Amino acid sequence: MRRNSRYALAVAAAASATVAAVLAPSASAAPAAANPGPGFPARYSAPYAETWNSPSALANARNATGQKYFTLAFVIAGNGCNATFNGDTAINNASWTSAINSLRAAGGDVIASFGGASGTELGLACTSVSTLKAQYKKVIDTLNLTRVDLDIEGSTLNNTAANDRRNKALAQLQSEYATAGRKLDVQYTLPVNPTGLEQNSINLLNNAKSNALTVNLVNIMTMDYGPAMNMGKAATDAATALHDQLGRIWTTKTSAQLWAMEGNTPMIGVNDTQAEVFSTANATTLANFAASKGIQELSFWSLGRDKACATNGQLSDTCSGTSQSAYQFTRTLR
Repeated sequence: MRRNSRYALAVAAAASATVAAVLAPSASAAPAAANPGPGFPARYSAPYAETWNSPSALANARNATGQKYFTLAFVIAGNGCNATFNGDTAINNASWTSAINSLRAAGGDVIASFGGASGTELGLACTSVSTLKAQYKKVIDTLNLTRVDLDIEGSTLNNTAANDRRNKALAQLQSEYATAGRKLDVQYTLPVNPTGLEQNSINLLNNAKSNALTVNLVNIMTMDYGPAMNMGKAATDAATALHDQLGRIWTTKTSAQLWAMEGNTPMIGVNDTQAEVFSTANATTLANFAASKGIQELSFWSLGRDKACATNGQLSDTCSGTSQSAYQFTRTLR
């Protein structure tokens, strides 16, 4: 599938780790749970922060820009049906817990994103609703989350049994947390074309609705379409098409409510499809459009790439490949 390389740039960084050793508790293990966070406002930005990079990236970005919200990428299976950061790092890792607590003390918060294009997605590794639910609950309780993101793409998106299992597990958790007086917002991050979601994504969302899962927002990956195009216009065209598609699923919502169900996530700079370049001017176009429509969330792939490369035009997992100042996309999309 055309998006299956979206996060493949980082696979090599994780591949050399010995999973069993990293998953083992250490003498400096973190507390059982991170401190509670303040949650999220009605509209916010939350760039994807790579969990194979240093947790200090959160504080560095906050200190440089004032950015307060981040999406932790990614929680995937490590050593079977076992939720880990990046397949090799325990969820209660002391460095990540400390970084999250510091961010929350400054008024920020985090979303944990499950899935991505690399590694084994938990809905595939955990083959029953009960085991999958237990892994989601472990992450939510350990990190004291109020919001989770499910980044479902590639062949995983076509696995209808896993989609149903995932939606059932999340719906049960959502109900149980509500009974206990806790909030759990669930969002889906899905591939898109400028003409909107493909049918497999629509099927997933219809399944979520049929399982009584409340989907707070649908975040579209406005990237890697194939041919070169104006990436700012492609992002806003996709958002407009999504608005109509969401209205055909959630038929009782107003137009304003449908816009508020949207998220938008470009890949900044040079995309995996290298003819596509999402520029700082494209970011301004998207930010203005999102403000005018009341879109709930803006994000981008990825925080570690939000700086210029030595040479423009190159695809890299550590810089954008387009002309920019450090953290320019973070500032623009805030």
